[in-house]
Amino acid sequence: MTSASDEKALFALWPVAAVFALWSLLSLGIRALGAAPLDFSALHHLLVPGFSVFFIVLIAWGCAFFTLVQEPFFERIPGLRRIMILGSLALAFGLAIAIRHEAVPRDPAFVLASANLVVFALLVGNYLVSALNRPSEIIPVCVVMSVADLFSVYAGPSKKIAATVETYYLSGQVGPAPWSDFLLVKIAVPGVEYMLPVFGVADVIILAFLTAAAKKFLLDDNVAGLGIGSRGPSKRPALYLPIAGVGLAAALLTAQFLNVFLPALPLMALFFLVYTLPRHPEMRRMQQTEWTATLIGCAFLFGLAASGMIGFA
Repeated sequence: MTSASDEKALFALWPVAAVFALWSLLSLGIRALGAAPLDFSALHHLLVPGFSVFFIVLIAWGCAFFTLVQEPFFERIPGLRRIMILGSLALAFGLAIAIRHEAVPRDPAFVLASANLVVFALLVGNYLVSALNRPSEIIPVCVVMSVADLFSVYAGPSKKIAATVETYYLSGQVGPAPWSDFLLVKIAVPGVEYMLPVFGVADVIILAFLTAAAKKFLLDDNVAGLGIGSRGPSKRPALYLPIAGVGLAAALLTAQFLNVFLPALPLMALFFLVYTLPRHPEMRRMQQTEWTATLIGCAFLFGLAASGMIGFA
């Protein structure tokens, strides 16, 4: 007989299950539409950016939904987040192994893997906010992560990952997918024969982090109406489009238009800070510890570059 505590823990899984199911069902539905006897070739140049933006909006909704609905369960049930993160990692590893076997249908497996990556990113991104005590601490995080992402994309791990994944897809996806491919969130686009890798898991983690930070410090980051951190009769915005999501869309659409690989995190951070700093004076009151953390973080990254560990090629 299931105990009351077990039933409570199972009920606490429903927000995560809702995000996972919605992403999976929409992706499978779009894949089914693409399989219909319709010619989408004339609209290809519009469908890829259009569905990219659609899935960014979906992720933004997931970030808000997770922060508002799932997080209260973590506050009431100690250890639940840790269990979910471990479960998500186990599922990711199992799916990666399965997908590398050619007998496993790739489309459904990649759909589930991407849904799981989104859930994992929401779990981690929201958890990272627990380390923040003041809204001004968001600034050093944004600065250091932007510098780190620039180094990574142009001379570090992200550059190698992009090259490996690009080679795999340009070669017609022959053989098992590279392990780095499983760090990318893939979307379904009608007319595209395969699940299209668009977002890095880090992009979703940071979007979730900034959403949760806006909620924690009552910041207005919603360009479509009521902020997620607003207080009042209605605490939940009817439509949530975070400014960091706009930055992600700007980076993605620019990369698609120019056919280049661009780092998304710097634009996400820039859009977020430019939008929120003028509206919230408390964010601008950086203490010495924040200035020190920013300088040390940037100096460390530049030091790695100078030493050649992540030096520019």
